[in-house]
Amino acid sequence: MDIHDIALTLYTALLSRQDPTTATDETRIAMGREAYRCAEAFFIAKDAHIRELPVSEVEAGY
Repeated sequence: MDIHDIALTLYTALLSRQDPTTATDETRIAMGREAYRCAEAFFIAKDAHIRELPVSEVEAGY
């Protein structure tokens, strides 16, 4: 999954919890931005986690 897939999944989850009759365009735009911020934070955390994992000798190419 890339950042766009995760952001879309988050956006649809956020939108599904909103009352469709009260969701204005500004609200939808704000939720889309929030979804991208969350997706970006997920990728940063995932990258940091992967970098902290120990590297075995086989993976290091020794």
